[in-house]
Amino acid sequence: MSPKAILRRRVLTLRDQLSRQQRTVFERRLLAGFLDLPEIRELHCFFVYCSYRSEVDTELLIAQLLLMGKDVSIPLTDTSPGTMRAVRVTNPKTQLRLGYKGIPEPDPTLIPGNLCTPESLDVAIIPGSVFDEQGYRLGYGSGYYDRFLIRAPQALRIGLAFSLQLVRRIPHLPHDVPMDVLVTEKEVTRWPRTGI
Repeated sequence: MSPKAILRRRVLTLRDQLSRQQRTVFERRLLAGFLDLPEIRELHCFFVYCSYRSEVDTELLIAQLLLMGKDVSIPLTDTSPGTMRAVRVTNPKTQLRLGYKGIPEPDPTLIPGNLCTPESLDVAIIPGSVFDEQGYRLGYGSGYYDRFLIRAPQALRIGLAFSLQLVRRIPHLPHDVPMDVLVTEKEVTRWPRTGI
């Protein structure tokens, strides 16, 4: 098993062990920290992951963005070319269904009138298994988000994670796309944009 795979497994095991009560408290703090970001008030087009398993839950975050009148799109995975599309939703309760790996995704019938180009997005909210102090992240090994983010260089990249998912350093490759901001239940960390 590779060092990345070992690190991913170790951190995900810790994340899975959080109690429901701990998660609820941490997620409330995280949501408050996220909504306090000045960019959230200023920017309009948001690309937001739908939470899966023990990831930071984004249901309330999506609902709040929609209440604020924001344009919210959700990833729809296309496994054949290994890409994702951003599909606009206005009512997640009726417009999402279980998709790739059982992750909630937009119903494909929404695509004709609700497809957002990566270049139109202001903010991309990204999941991860592990994040490091330089802004890099470990996903789940498929590379979907890195490939998508390369096509959305203008988007502010925000990672959401519990503080136990933060480590000192993750081995990264030249094509790995770092975050601009990481929000945990303890703090908000920002990194200056140096490349993509």
